[in-house]
Amino acid sequence: MGLFSKKFCDVCGNKIGLLGNRKLEDGNLCKDCAKKLSPWFSERRHSTLNEIKAQLDYREANKEKVAAFSASKALGSRTKLMIDNEKRQFMVAKTSDISRENPDVLDFSQARGCELTIDESRDEIERQTEDGSTVSYDPPRYEYAYTMSVKIFVDHPYFDEMEFDISDGYINTGEVRMGGADANWSVNHAPSSFLGDREVQKYHDTVALGNEIKAEIDRMQGKAAPVSYEEQNENVNDRGYQSNASGYAQQGYSQNPVASASWVCPFCDTDNHGNFCEGCGAKRPS
Repeated sequence: MGLFSKKFCDVCGNKIGLLGNRKLEDGNLCKDCAKKLSPWFSERRHSTLNEIKAQLDYREANKEKVAAFSASKALGSRTKLMIDNEKRQFMVAKTSDISRENPDVLDFSQARGCELTIDESRDEIERQTEDGSTVSYDPPRYEYAYTMSVKIFVDHPYFDEMEFDISDGYINTGEVRMGGADANWSVNHAPSSFLGDREVQKYHDTVALGNEIKAEIDRMQGKAAPVSYEEQNENVNDRGYQSNASGYAQQGYSQNPVASASWVCPFCDTDNHGNFCEGCGAKRPS
């Protein structure tokens, strides 16, 4: 057979287009049949034709479970952990049309744990000199951004983990460097705009969401009672977070974190109101 000879799907029998082949250990799979596999499944290339056919049978039977699923609780924004407490089942749905998506329905007994991951990235802020060049501040200053995801570990014949984003992209907190999953954080420079305050609050809300998802998975394992979003925020406040005038829970801020007594930079004589000199970037004397 030639290099570009026609191939046919070993499941449905349809002709496979030039770029549509999905190789198996002992056969070929068209892209339409491949789409019917679980989205959490990653071992297709190392699977036999019989194993793929068995999974497709399972996925077809899963549609009945999706149709009977009645969500008692949904956690997340785009991708959601959905829970049916009456049937003691859960699923992770990436769209609102679950009948078309056909998310895998798992029993509570298949849950094995959950972890929250917070990834930090930073970009240095530089200042412009009189000659038009850019130089670093001394000490250096940075803007921070975060993404968060949860990974649910499961006992399932076709996959062992379900990982999904809960932050909906980057959370840009400006010059506020956040902490870890316990929501502790340190302030390099208080955000000077509503956007900065809002993104800091989004960070805390997303941490609370991740912890609530983890608490639900723990409950499925019989480890703990569920912790609601409201209880998460109450716990945050109990750890010393103050609500500012806009209603955002933040640690280490007064009612108006930016508006404070003016000061004159001892290095360049610039009048300032924030924690860093607007002229040279020097930190406000304590």
